[in-house]
Amino acid sequence: MQEHDTEVEALLRKLALCIQEQFGSCLLVEVWNAANEQAPDVEIQLGQKGILPLAEYMLKNLKTEASDIVTDIKKLKEVPCNPSFERLFTLKESMDKSIYTLGLSVQPSYRLSSGDYLPILLRHYSESLGKILLRVFFEYVRLFTDQNPTKFRLNLKKEITENVFAIDKALTAESMRFDFLLLVTPINVPEAWESFKKARFRKTPVFQYRPMPIDPDIVKRNLYNLRIEDIYDPTIAYLFRDKRRELDEMMSMLADRNTEDFMHGSLQVFGNVSDELLQVAQSILTVIAHNSATQTVAPERKLNAKEFAQLAREEIAYLSEQSEDFKTTVRVRSDISGVMVNRGVLNIGEDYQISPERARALVQHEVGTHIVTYFNGKAQPLQLFSLGVPGYEQLQEGLAVFAEYLIGGLSNQRLRILAARVIAVRNMLMGHSFIDTFFLLMEDYRFGEETAFNITMRVYRGGGLTKDALYLQGLMELIDYIKQGQNLSLLMVGKIREDYIPVIQDLIQRGYMYAPLVRPRYLSEAYLPRLDSVRNEGSIFKMIQ
Repeated sequence: MQEHDTEVEALLRKLALCIQEQFGSCLLVEVWNAANEQAPDVEIQLGQKGILPLAEYMLKNLKTEASDIVTDIKKLKEVPCNPSFERLFTLKESMDKSIYTLGLSVQPSYRLSSGDYLPILLRHYSESLGKILLRVFFEYVRLFTDQNPTKFRLNLKKEITENVFAIDKALTAESMRFDFLLLVTPINVPEAWESFKKARFRKTPVFQYRPMPIDPDIVKRNLYNLRIEDIYDPTIAYLFRDKRRELDEMMSMLADRNTEDFMHGSLQVFGNVSDELLQVAQSILTVIAHNSATQTVAPERKLNAKEFAQLAREEIAYLSEQSEDFKTTVRVRSDISGVMVNRGVLNIGEDYQISPERARALVQHEVGTHIVTYFNGKAQPLQLFSLGVPGYEQLQEGLAVFAEYLIGGLSNQRLRILAARVIAVRNMLMGHSFIDTFFLLMEDYRFGEETAFNITMRVYRGGGLTKDALYLQGLMELIDYIKQGQNLSLLMVGKIREDYIPVIQDLIQRGYMYAPLVRPRYLSEAYLPRLDSVRNEGSIFKMIQ
């Protein structure tokens, strides 16, 4: 055994020297189980001062990615190594040859004294450390070599298990069996409004829903028959496990449709309303009410559903010029109310009407954002990105509303509605009834009867849906993202969420994701001045006219 270890050490030395000779430096990361039970969960050890920025980068990412794993840096006077083995290089050798070594001493808290493993804790360590090491390797290339990191790819394809695409296909198939929003949106909104109005707004409307085309229990069984635990790659395993969890929670919501439990599921999937978000919403309504006190708006001729559909088709034709594979359609339907994108297809209620100015903005919202990200996601090797990663709605809706702003179509009335949705969700979560929330919007915030009804309907549908608070929250977070100088085009790769961006960058670097094939009109040169103004001094309150 000792002879075998010596041969391995000699081989590693040769590999390190060859890498150093070809690229100018080499990074070694040595991992071992900690012998000292008093040491932190993960101790990052180093003996070379020059590599301290890389150790600090790893520490920062570990604290962000897995805050429950206690991590610290330990500076040594020698190159770190597993206590059971000899050092591959002395400190002087390492300094002379630009061979850098990081040691990771890991507490085996995921293993019992009997030798058995705690599978969830082991997976947590494996996935967290795996994702972070990919980022550290990328950062090392950027800081310590003369290579161009934007063209650098980790050649790990052979380590991706063969069932990755099979599981991706299976998750996609289960997702395609139902449309969540269609199933939780009433099909009798016009009739319910007339009945509510006839009752002088004193009788809670009764909503009707589409029949359930699936058995949630069977979908759950199919999801948990997928052997995601067999996927070696921690990044992709995390993606799939996260999506399976979301689909599981959505199945529970659909099983609980029209019951009190539906709202509890919504809190898990779409989140709550923070005090900060509520205060911003209230402030927006106050500022707009003050600014609009002396303004009068001339009535506009409304476009009907067919006219709006034609505008959408013209935008689709514009996008098709960028890629011949960009193909979709627009449908005018009698069984929906309003406008909805369903798997890359724009659906418009046959009674829908909209002002010409608002129509331009809505085209960019629905076609320029929702359909474009669906198409770009569908062009990715993993179809997960066309359906949406878990929690993608916040960034997606924030981006869609921001598109309205970029083309000059984000009106004060639109901002009022987004703010009112937040207030309606918060009011619903506090236990107030449909009628209470309806009158709150009418009497305290001066919304018209039908507008107040539609806002309240959206929030109380299904039993209580918190999704509508995401529009304003997503817009605020997107403004912060832009002010930090981040890449807006990267958000078009598919239906993603902001904290997935490091994962997306990992996958792009490794060739498992591609840059967006289609860019929406609002990211063209004509709209860059408005984007720059947000980057320089953006604020949601500066969007108020």
